[in-house]
Amino acid sequence: MQTYDHGITAIAVDFGATNMRAGLVRGDGVIIRHRSIPTPESPKHAGELVSVLGDLIATIIEPSEMEKVAGIGISTAGPVDSRKGEVVNPPNIPLPVIPLVGPLKERFTLPVRFLNDCHAGALGEVRFGAGKGVSNFIYLTISTGIGAGVFDQGRLLFGEEGNFAEVGHLTVETTWNLPCGCGGCGHWEGCGSGRFIPAFFQAWCKSSETRSPFTTLPDAAGLFAAARKGNAVVMKFLDALKVVQARGISALIAAYDPSLIILDGSVVRNNQDFFESAVLPLVKSVSGMMPRIVVSPLQGNAPLIGAACCAFEGCHGRIVNHGDR
Repeated sequence: MQTYDHGITAIAVDFGATNMRAGLVRGDGVIIRHRSIPTPESPKHAGELVSVLGDLIATIIEPSEMEKVAGIGISTAGPVDSRKGEVVNPPNIPLPVIPLVGPLKERFTLPVRFLNDCHAGALGEVRFGAGKGVSNFIYLTISTGIGAGVFDQGRLLFGEEGNFAEVGHLTVETTWNLPCGCGGCGHWEGCGSGRFIPAFFQAWCKSSETRSPFTTLPDAAGLFAAARKGNAVVMKFLDALKVVQARGISALIAAYDPSLIILDGSVVRNNQDFFESAVLPLVKSVSGMMPRIVVSPLQGNAPLIGAACCAFEGCHGRIVNHGDR
C-alpha cells in the first residue's frame, strides 16, 4: 500500500456544484484544517469561480508552510477534460468551460493535479477508507449529482478524457421520462440526485393525481424530513424513489462485477436509514452474487482526501495501476 511522508502536506480542493472545499492534508490522510463555502450559483464567467476558489485556498495555508507542500490536488464535479485541466459542460454549473489547473498553477506556483470527484473519492477510499486492500470496488456518490469511481484489479479507471463511470446518466426510468441536467431523459441523476429529487416528486404527484401537501416545493432534504414526520404522500413517493435508486445500483453490479460498493454523498449520508432499509433490499445481481455494500467511513471527505493523494502521487486523469507501486 502506498505511503507518504508525514512531514509533507498537500493542498486538497473539492470543487462541487453546491460547495467548494479546500483543505491541508497530511501524508497520513489527516486533514489538518479545511474550509467550505457555497459555490456561487450564477457566476458571470469561469474566472469568477476560479478567483473565489483561489481565495479559499489562500485561507487554509500559511506562507511559511508552502515549502512543505507537495502540490495541489483537485477533485471536481465533471465532466472533465483531463488533458486541459478543465471542467466541460457541467450539468449542474451554468458555464460551458471552467479552466482550473492552469490558473491555480499560475497563482500558487505549485504542481496541480486534477481528477473527477468520484475518481478522487475512490482514490481516497483505497488509501484510507473502506477500499483498503480491495482490488475490485465501486465508489458511488449520490449528492447534487450522481457518479462513480471504479477500481478494477487494483487499477483506478479514468477513461479517455477522465470521465469513466459517469453512471448518473444511466437510464433508470421511462415512466416519467424526467429531464436530466445533461439534456437526456430518464437518467438516474435526473430523478435520484439531490438536485432533481424535488422535480421527480412534482412529476410523481402529477402522474398519480396526488395533491402535493406543500405550498412551496421543498428541497430533497425537506422531502426526507417530511417523510420522517409521517407525511403519507411523501412516504408513498419514496416507494417510487427507492425503485430507481435500486435500479441504478443494480446496473452498476451488472456492469462492473465489484466485490464492494462504497456509498457516499449527502443524499446517502443524510438518509442512510432509507438506503439501508428500503433501497438495498431491492438491489439485484444478475449472477446472484451480491457485493458487500457499505457507507463510506470517511465522513464525506473521501474526495478531499483523494485529491490530496492525487497531489502526493502525481496522478491525474489517466489509468494508474496502484498495484504496481
